Amino acid sequence: MNEWAEAIERLPADEFWVYFIATCLISLACLYFYFRYLWRYRIMQDTPTALIRSASQGYNEFAGIARLLPGEPIIAPLTKQSCVWYWYKVEEKQSHYVRGRSRTSWSLFETGISDGVFSLHGKTGRAIVNPDDAEVIHSVSDTWYGSSPFPTAGPKGFSSSAFALAKRYRYSEKRIHEGDQLYVLGDFKSFKELALPTKDESLAAILRQWKSNPRMLLNRFDEDRDGHIDSAEWEKAVLIAKHQLAEELARQHRGPVEHLIERPVSSRKPFLISTKNEAVLTARFQYKSWVSLCLFFAISGVALWMMNVRMG
Repeated sequence: MNEWAEAIERLPADEFWVYFIATCLISLACLYFYFRYLWRYRIMQDTPTALIRSASQGYNEFAGIARLLPGEPIIAPLTKQSCVWYWYKVEEKQSHYVRGRSRTSWSLFETGISDGVFSLHGKTGRAIVNPDDAEVIHSVSDTWYGSSPFPTAGPKGFSSSAFALAKRYRYSEKRIHEGDQLYVLGDFKSFKELALPTKDESLAAILRQWKSNPRMLLNRFDEDRDGHIDSAEWEKAVLIAKHQLAEELARQHRGPVEHLIERPVSSRKPFLISTKNEAVLTARFQYKSWVSLCLFFAISGVALWMMNVRMG
């Protein structure tokens, strides 16, 4: 400890302040992560797990199984595996000299993240999940090496780890696969409430369609066969259109209701998609919050000690 104190006393003033300010910033970062993890822990504890069929509109948590939606599949770019979500990164090895010595480091060559939607199947129904801006805890993570910007073999291929030191590129990919158990925390909305047109808009659409076919309109509503629709006949046509609209709305309400889970409107509420269950996540966040708090006190103590040695 005495050697460290003497080293601090011998530091030039500008170097000392750089180290001191850096130590204070690290301490404040630890305090920030303490509140960040504690907030997630508290929200998860206070938010009950909802059933998709009976969930209220707004912020909820759900548990279920990840499934692909019909249509174009989601394919991870590096491994070419089918999945419901992916994140990937390609890094290039760079060589440079520092004080006459050759050093190597990895610089970012390309990165990307899945923007495709998938579905969460729960006990009482399904909901579409839009993963944009979500904090994702994946189920599978692969890292391997190769000699080309994009891999010619997967993580278990010939070029995966053999002679890794001689490889110029490093590939990383994280995925969530279909069939994985998911825990999702986000805003819940019903599709039908968002997409259904108003009653007046639907009535106008029916009448416009009828007017676009004058022969049909005359055959159906020209009761006196005088070749035009008078006001009484038009009123009857409007009444029939209203009945048709009511029947259509009734059929729509009897149909299945689609649901969407997406990023919360409030930035203070986390949007989380995880392959770890709630119990594991709450334990993890609680542990990280306490570690961050301990680091805050420890590093703050170091900063105070540095100032005391310098000014003492």
